[in-house]
Amino acid sequence: MQKYFFWTAVIACLFSCSKQEDLRSRHQSANDPIILNELNLSNHELDIEVIRAPVVPDGTSAHALTDIVLNFRHLDPDIDGISIKKDGYLEVVLPPEFTNMGNGTNTGIVLQGWPQSPPGPPPGAFVTTVVQNAIKVTMLKDFKAGSYGPGPKQVHLALFGFKNPGPGLYPISLCIRPDPNTSVMKHGVGNVHIIPKPRPAVSAISLFSGGGPPPPFNNAIYQDVGLGEMGHTVGLYLWESRGKPLVGADIQMENDVHGRIVKSNGTTAGHLWISPPRGAAAFNLATEGPSEEGKTFLTNVAVGILKTKFTPDPNTKGEYRLSFRMNNGNTQDLFVRVD
Repeated sequence: MQKYFFWTAVIACLFSCSKQEDLRSRHQSANDPIILNELNLSNHELDIEVIRAPVVPDGTSAHALTDIVLNFRHLDPDIDGISIKKDGYLEVVLPPEFTNMGNGTNTGIVLQGWPQSPPGPPPGAFVTTVVQNAIKVTMLKDFKAGSYGPGPKQVHLALFGFKNPGPGLYPISLCIRPDPNTSVMKHGVGNVHIIPKPRPAVSAISLFSGGGPPPPFNNAIYQDVGLGEMGHTVGLYLWESRGKPLVGADIQMENDVHGRIVKSNGTTAGHLWISPPRGAAAFNLATEGPSEEGKTFLTNVAVGILKTKFTPDPNTKGEYRLSFRMNNGNTQDLFVRVD
């Protein structure tokens, strides 16, 4: 019954798209395997990436509470998101292997490409409803490209009423109805990788980057600065393996473009690599380290917090890429563009 619900929910979303009307006429049964084989969950309009939410170490770990982010547009703020009008919605369908426990708070937050930056403090911007494994986030006001930055690009699903399955790769479906007065819908499927246990992790957050509170804060992932200007302060959430907060760590630069994330005992937890534009020389990353223990935004999870600030070469235009890479963990990329 659970698998039937998942596929019928996905197919119902697909059939609501105008592109699928010809399939409706040729195949009448919603759970007909021919339809599933023909669609093959590919060639959809939305390119979906599913990642661990930045405010927890274990959102994609086996048997942990589900806390994920679906990216459905490129995060570069120069690229517009998908405008969604009041009463428009996003609907996510989790496969049956994810357990709806029947209790716990489930919240969907629509973001514009960087953390902690919806169009206003939730829950005032949208409302979340759950039916079995379908999570629907309905807009309570217009959220258009250009009105609050680039517009909707992500949906953060803090699903404290759901539990992840065992390790593996699982498909997650997303449907967006941008305008409640039309039948036009956008659809895509992305895979989430559920890992056996929490790995070392780094996440950039926007809470220290200015612009708020309340949200939206300044963009911590993509920064645009002028010649001679410094970047925003960017906070890094740091965890060791198994979700232990990484406290007492700092970044020790080995040369202009390479640094180590060093624990209090002198061992290396990860690395920083800086890719500068051609001709750049006088640039640096400063920290307010070492990292201190704190609590994550929204989820109140113990974490190590390290504040950083990047200063570009005051005489060189172009884009810098900063890659924070945890040993045996993830990579967090930041971009600073100087014009």
